[in-house]
Amino acid sequence: MSDYFYNYEYDKTYCYPSSSVLKNKLNIQDASDLLKAERNITALRILELKMAPPKGSLNFDYLRKLHFYIFQDIYTWAGEIRTVDITKGTKFCLFRYIEEQANDLFRKLKNENYLIDTKESIERRLSFYLSEINAIHPFREGNGRVQRLFIEILADRAGYEVDFSVVTAEEMITASYQSFHKNYEPMDELFRRITCSKAITDV
Repeated sequence: MSDYFYNYEYDKTYCYPSSSVLKNKLNIQDASDLLKAERNITALRILELKMAPPKGSLNFDYLRKLHFYIFQDIYTWAGEIRTVDITKGTKFCLFRYIEEQANDLFRKLKNENYLIDTKESIERRLSFYLSEINAIHPFREGNGRVQRLFIEILADRAGYEVDFSVVTAEEMITASYQSFHKNYEPMDELFRRITCSKAITDV
């Protein structure tokens, strides 16, 4: 989708003066250099979380803790709800409604017993929650990485494996764009391809 891009406007809370580069603990003020450093650092943090997923209820606070752990080395606001509005072709949830909408969504997930023994298609439910968390987009940066990790942990606890490594960036962008506009079929199809039951092994 050619119009599915972030529109970052300068704001004194997150950006360096007269720049769209996010303020960071490394004090990198070149966008390309920051992207490279961020990818390297967060890849290690994500690997650590995959090897030892945190315990606790899979609520909004859990999502925030994941974000903090992944981005703690880079941004002072890691794990914090954004305080500006952002767009990616279409505007995400207005920042003043993020906590309310997120809590409603995670309450729904709790009522579904975190998809354990769900009577509905696990692929469709995982697709739904990824799509809705993406629409809320609670953080200034790093939403995609944290929400995919959250979905992997959610699926694992429900007895399934999700492999995002086989999904191309273009596929995810297209599916995300469509789900934002309430067309969940591309995301559903994506999850049907990358979701499987966990292998049962002898202990």
